[in-house]
Amino acid sequence: MRHAGARLVPATVDPDGWDLDALAATLRQTSPRLAYLIPDFQNPTGHLMSDSQRDELAHALARTRTTVVADEAHQALALAPGLADDMPRPLAAHAHDAITIGSASKSFWGGLRLGWVRAPLKDMDRLLQARIGLDLGAPVFEQLVLADLLDRADEVLPRHRERLLTGRDALVAAVQEHLPSWRFRVPDGGLALWCELPEALGTATTAEAERRGVVVAPGPVFAVEGGLDRFVRIPWTASPDVLTEAVRRLAAAWEHVTTISGLDAARPAARRAAGRVMVA
Repeated sequence: MRHAGARLVPATVDPDGWDLDALAATLRQTSPRLAYLIPDFQNPTGHLMSDSQRDELAHALARTRTTVVADEAHQALALAPGLADDMPRPLAAHAHDAITIGSASKSFWGGLRLGWVRAPLKDMDRLLQARIGLDLGAPVFEQLVLADLLDRADEVLPRHRERLLTGRDALVAAVQEHLPSWRFRVPDGGLALWCELPEALGTATTAEAERRGVVVAPGPVFAVEGGLDRFVRIPWTASPDVLTEAVRRLAAAWEHVTTISGLDAARPAARRAAGRVMVA
Protein backbone atom coordinates (compact mmCIF):
# COMPACT_ATOMS: atom_id res chain seq x y z
CA MET A 1 0.00 0.00 0.00
CA ARG A 2 2.90 2.35 0.71
CA HIS A 3 4.36 1.53 -2.71
CA ALA A 4 1.03 2.66 -4.21
CA GLY A 5 1.43 6.03 -2.49
CA ALA A 6 -0.92 5.48 0.45
CA ARG A 7 -0.32 6.92 3.92
CA LEU A 8 -0.81 4.16 6.45
CA VAL A 9 -2.56 4.67 9.79
CA PRO A 10 -2.57 1.85 12.36
CA ALA A 11 -5.79 0.34 13.72
CA THR A 12 -5.60 -0.59 17.39
CA VAL A 13 -5.87 -4.29 18.29
CA ASP A 14 -5.13 -5.11 21.92
CA PRO A 15 -3.57 -8.45 22.93
CA ASP A 16 -6.84 -9.33 24.69
CA GLY A 17 -9.35 -8.17 22.06
CA TRP A 18 -10.57 -5.60 19.57
CA ASP A 19 -10.59 -1.95 20.65
CA LEU A 20 -13.54 -0.71 18.57
CA ASP A 21 -13.71 2.64 20.38
CA ALA A 22 -10.12 3.37 19.38
CA LEU A 23 -10.79 2.15 15.84
CA ALA A 24 -13.87 4.37 15.54
CA ALA A 25 -11.83 7.32 16.82
CA THR A 26 -9.16 6.63 14.19
CA LEU A 27 -11.83 6.60 11.48
CA ARG A 28 -13.27 9.93 12.70
CA GLN A 29 -9.86 11.59 12.92
CA THR A 30 -8.42 10.40 9.60
CA SER A 31 -11.46 9.63 7.37
CA PRO A 32 -9.47 7.04 5.41
CA ARG A 33 -10.54 6.06 1.91
CA LEU A 34 -9.71 2.41 2.65
CA ALA A 35 -9.59 0.25 5.76
CA TYR A 36 -7.80 -3.11 5.56
CA LEU A 37 -9.05 -5.34 8.37
CA ILE A 38 -8.82 -9.02 9.36
CA PRO A 39 -12.00 -9.82 11.34
CA ASP A 40 -11.52 -13.60 11.28
CA PHE A 41 -8.63 -14.77 13.53
CA GLN A 42 -6.72 -11.56 13.02
CA ASN A 43 -3.07 -11.84 12.08
CA PRO A 44 -1.08 -11.82 14.34
CA THR A 45 -3.32 -11.78 17.45
CA GLY A 46 -5.82 -14.48 16.42
CA HIS A 47 -8.85 -12.43 17.56
CA LEU A 48 -12.28 -13.26 16.12
CA MET A 49 -14.69 -10.33 15.74
CA SER A 50 -18.25 -11.10 16.86
CA ASP A 51 -21.36 -10.29 14.83
CA SER A 52 -22.24 -7.39 17.13
CA GLN A 53 -18.73 -5.98 16.79
CA ARG A 54 -18.91 -6.30 13.00
CA ASP A 55 -22.20 -4.43 12.98
CA GLU A 56 -20.77 -1.67 15.19
CA LEU A 57 -17.70 -1.41 12.97
CA ALA A 58 -19.82 -1.27 9.79
CA HIS A 59 -21.72 1.74 11.14
CA ALA A 60 -18.43 3.50 11.99
CA LEU A 61 -17.12 2.82 8.47
CA ALA A 62 -20.34 4.13 6.91
CA ARG A 63 -20.11 7.41 8.85
CA THR A 64 -16.72 8.17 7.27
CA ARG A 65 -17.63 6.61 3.88
CA THR A 66 -14.62 4.33 4.17
CA THR A 67 -14.37 1.31 1.89
CA VAL A 68 -13.33 -1.75 3.86
CA VAL A 69 -11.24 -4.63 2.56
CA ALA A 70 -12.00 -7.66 4.72
CA ASP A 71 -9.22 -10.23 4.67
CA GLU A 72 -10.92 -13.61 5.23
CA ALA A 73 -7.82 -15.74 4.59
CA HIS A 74 -8.21 -17.43 8.00
CA GLN A 75 -12.02 -17.64 8.00
CA ALA A 76 -12.11 -21.42 7.46
CA LEU A 77 -9.58 -22.11 10.24
CA ALA A 78 -11.84 -22.24 13.31
CA LEU A 79 -10.32 -24.68 15.81
CA ALA A 80 -12.56 -24.38 18.88
CA PRO A 81 -15.17 -27.17 19.19
CA GLY A 82 -18.26 -26.37 17.12
CA LEU A 83 -17.00 -22.96 16.04
CA ALA A 84 -16.57 -23.92 12.37
CA ASP A 85 -20.36 -24.37 12.15
CA ASP A 86 -21.15 -21.21 14.11
CA MET A 87 -18.85 -18.54 12.68
CA PRO A 88 -19.96 -14.89 12.58
CA ARG A 89 -21.41 -13.66 9.32
CA PRO A 90 -18.96 -12.11 6.83
CA LEU A 91 -18.14 -8.46 7.45
CA ALA A 92 -19.69 -7.76 4.04
CA ALA A 93 -23.06 -8.83 5.46
CA HIS A 94 -22.85 -5.74 7.68
CA ALA A 95 -20.84 -3.40 5.43
CA HIS A 96 -22.46 -3.96 2.05
CA ASP A 97 -19.81 -2.10 0.04
CA ALA A 98 -17.00 -4.22 1.50
CA ILE A 99 -14.42 -5.92 -0.68
CA THR A 100 -13.60 -9.41 0.62
CA ILE A 101 -10.49 -11.43 -0.14
CA GLY A 102 -9.69 -15.07 0.57
CA SER A 103 -6.72 -17.38 0.17
CA ALA A 104 -6.31 -21.04 -0.73
CA SER A 105 -2.81 -21.07 0.76
CA LYS A 106 -4.27 -20.64 4.25
CA SER A 107 -7.45 -22.69 3.90
CA PHE A 108 -5.98 -25.68 2.07
CA TRP A 109 -2.22 -25.74 1.48
CA GLY A 110 0.58 -23.18 1.74
CA GLY A 111 1.97 -24.06 -1.68
CA LEU A 112 -1.30 -23.24 -3.46
CA ARG A 113 -0.77 -19.53 -4.04
CA LEU A 114 -4.24 -18.61 -5.25
CA GLY A 115 -6.84 -16.27 -3.85
CA TRP A 116 -10.17 -14.71 -4.72
CA VAL A 117 -12.05 -11.44 -4.41
CA ARG A 118 -15.73 -10.74 -3.73
CA ALA A 119 -16.78 -7.17 -4.42
CA PRO A 120 -19.81 -5.03 -5.38
CA LEU A 121 -20.45 -5.04 -9.14
CA LYS A 122 -19.62 -1.33 -9.33
CA ASP A 123 -16.02 -2.09 -8.30
CA MET A 124 -15.35 -5.12 -10.51
CA ASP A 125 -14.19 -3.30 -13.65
CA ARG A 126 -11.57 -1.32 -11.71
CA LEU A 127 -10.36 -4.45 -9.94
CA LEU A 128 -10.08 -6.38 -13.21
CA GLN A 129 -8.15 -3.54 -14.86
CA ALA A 130 -5.78 -3.37 -11.90
CA ARG A 131 -5.24 -7.13 -12.08
CA ILE A 132 -4.35 -6.97 -15.77
CA GLY A 133 -1.66 -4.45 -14.92
CA LEU A 134 -0.06 -6.81 -12.38
CA ASP A 135 0.15 -10.18 -14.17
CA LEU A 136 -1.32 -12.31 -16.93
CA GLY A 137 -3.30 -14.68 -14.68
CA ALA A 138 -2.91 -17.63 -12.36
CA PRO A 139 -1.69 -21.01 -13.69
CA VAL A 140 -4.56 -23.12 -15.04
CA PHE A 141 -3.42 -26.34 -13.34
CA GLU A 142 -3.46 -24.73 -9.90
CA GLN A 143 -6.90 -23.26 -10.62
CA LEU A 144 -8.22 -26.72 -11.48
CA VAL A 145 -6.74 -28.14 -8.27
CA LEU A 146 -8.40 -25.40 -6.23
CA ALA A 147 -11.75 -25.90 -7.99
CA ASP A 148 -11.63 -29.58 -7.01
CA LEU A 149 -10.68 -28.72 -3.42
CA LEU A 150 -13.55 -26.24 -3.14
CA ASP A 151 -15.96 -28.93 -4.33
CA ARG A 152 -14.59 -31.23 -1.61
CA ALA A 153 -14.23 -28.62 1.13
CA ASP A 154 -16.53 -30.50 3.52
CA GLU A 155 -14.12 -33.43 3.33
CA VAL A 156 -10.79 -31.60 3.17
CA LEU A 157 -11.20 -28.71 5.63
CA PRO A 158 -12.06 -30.76 8.75
CA ARG A 159 -8.88 -32.81 8.27
CA HIS A 160 -6.85 -29.65 7.76
CA ARG A 161 -8.32 -28.10 10.91
CA GLU A 162 -7.63 -31.27 12.88
CA ARG A 163 -3.97 -31.13 11.88
CA LEU A 164 -3.75 -27.46 12.80
CA LEU A 165 -5.40 -28.08 16.17
CA THR A 166 -2.82 -30.75 16.96
CA GLY A 167 -0.05 -28.31 16.05
CA ARG A 168 -1.58 -25.49 18.08
CA ASP A 169 -1.87 -27.62 21.21
CA ALA A 170 1.70 -28.91 20.81
CA LEU A 171 3.01 -25.36 20.38
CA VAL A 172 1.09 -24.08 23.42
CA ALA A 173 2.44 -26.91 25.57
CA ALA A 174 6.02 -26.34 24.36
CA VAL A 175 5.94 -22.58 25.01
CA GLN A 176 4.44 -23.13 28.47
CA GLU A 177 7.21 -25.60 29.28
CA HIS A 178 10.26 -23.93 27.75
CA LEU A 179 9.29 -20.23 27.82
CA PRO A 180 7.13 -19.90 30.94
CA SER A 181 7.74 -16.13 31.20
CA TRP A 182 6.14 -15.50 27.78
CA ARG A 183 2.45 -14.52 27.91
CA PHE A 184 -0.11 -15.42 25.27
CA ARG A 185 -3.82 -15.98 24.73
CA VAL A 186 -4.73 -19.26 23.01
CA PRO A 187 -6.71 -18.29 19.87
CA ASP A 188 -9.83 -20.16 18.78
CA GLY A 189 -8.46 -20.41 15.24
CA GLY A 190 -5.94 -19.15 12.73
CA LEU A 191 -2.34 -20.18 12.29
CA ALA A 192 -0.13 -18.58 14.92
CA LEU A 193 0.52 -17.77 18.58
CA TRP A 194 1.14 -14.11 19.45
CA CYS A 195 3.52 -14.11 22.41
CA GLU A 196 4.33 -11.18 24.69
CA LEU A 197 7.89 -11.15 26.06
CA PRO A 198 8.91 -9.76 29.47
CA GLU A 199 11.30 -7.38 27.72
CA ALA A 200 11.39 -5.60 24.35
CA LEU A 201 13.77 -8.13 22.80
CA GLY A 202 11.62 -9.63 20.07
CA THR A 203 13.84 -8.63 17.15
CA ALA A 204 17.05 -9.68 18.90
CA THR A 205 15.50 -13.00 19.92
CA THR A 206 14.26 -13.85 16.43
CA ALA A 207 17.63 -12.92 14.94
CA GLU A 208 19.37 -15.26 17.36
CA ALA A 209 16.75 -17.95 16.73
CA GLU A 210 17.39 -17.73 12.98
CA ARG A 211 21.07 -18.35 13.66
CA ARG A 212 19.91 -21.55 15.36
CA GLY A 213 17.75 -22.60 12.40
CA VAL A 214 14.34 -21.24 13.46
CA VAL A 215 12.61 -18.47 11.50
CA VAL A 216 9.78 -16.63 13.27
CA ALA A 217 8.51 -13.08 12.95
CA PRO A 218 9.24 -10.34 15.51
CA GLY A 219 6.52 -7.91 16.50
CA PRO A 220 7.85 -4.89 14.55
CA VAL A 221 7.04 -6.73 11.29
CA PHE A 222 3.37 -6.14 12.14
CA ALA A 223 3.70 -2.50 13.26
CA VAL A 224 2.79 0.29 10.84
CA GLU A 225 4.75 2.88 12.79
CA GLY A 226 7.35 0.74 14.58
CA GLY A 227 7.24 -0.73 18.05
CA LEU A 228 5.78 -4.07 19.24
CA ASP A 229 9.26 -5.40 19.99
CA ARG A 230 7.84 -7.10 23.09
CA PHE A 231 6.07 -9.58 20.79
CA VAL A 232 6.94 -12.60 18.64
CA ARG A 233 4.61 -14.53 16.35
CA ILE A 234 5.07 -18.32 16.18
CA PRO A 235 3.11 -20.31 13.56
CA TRP A 236 1.82 -23.79 14.45
CA THR A 237 1.65 -25.19 10.90
CA ALA A 238 4.54 -27.67 11.35
CA SER A 239 4.34 -31.13 12.94
CA PRO A 240 4.29 -31.39 16.76
CA ASP A 241 7.84 -32.77 16.88
CA VAL A 242 9.17 -29.93 14.74
CA LEU A 243 7.28 -27.33 16.77
CA THR A 244 8.61 -28.68 20.06
CA GLU A 245 12.19 -28.62 18.80
CA ALA A 246 11.69 -25.14 17.36
CA VAL A 247 10.51 -23.84 20.74
CA ARG A 248 13.52 -25.44 22.46
CA ARG A 249 15.81 -23.51 20.10
CA LEU A 250 13.75 -20.36 20.52
CA ALA A 251 14.10 -20.71 24.30
CA ALA A 252 17.85 -21.06 23.91
CA ALA A 253 17.87 -17.91 21.79
CA TRP A 254 15.83 -16.07 24.43
CA GLU A 255 18.19 -17.18 27.18
CA HIS A 256 21.15 -16.02 25.10
CA VAL A 257 19.88 -12.49 24.44
CA THR A 258 18.76 -12.00 28.05
CA THR A 259 21.95 -13.22 29.68
CA ILE A 260 24.78 -11.87 27.54
CA SER A 261 26.54 -9.00 29.28
CA GLY A 262 25.95 -6.48 26.48
CA LEU A 263 23.16 -6.57 23.89
CA ASP A 264 25.32 -4.83 21.30
CA ALA A 265 26.47 -8.24 20.07
CA ALA A 266 22.89 -9.18 19.20
CA ARG A 267 21.83 -5.88 17.69
CA PRO A 268 23.65 -6.01 14.32
CA ALA A 269 21.98 -9.33 13.50
CA ALA A 270 18.67 -7.94 14.70
CA ARG A 271 18.98 -4.95 12.41
CA ARG A 272 19.74 -7.20 9.44
CA ALA A 273 16.69 -9.37 10.20
CA ALA A 274 14.39 -6.36 10.51
CA GLY A 275 15.60 -4.89 7.22
CA ARG A 276 14.80 -7.74 4.85
CA VAL A 277 11.63 -9.35 3.54
CA MET A 278 10.59 -12.35 5.64
CA VAL A 279 8.02 -15.07 5.04
CA ALA A 280 7.46 -17.04 8.25
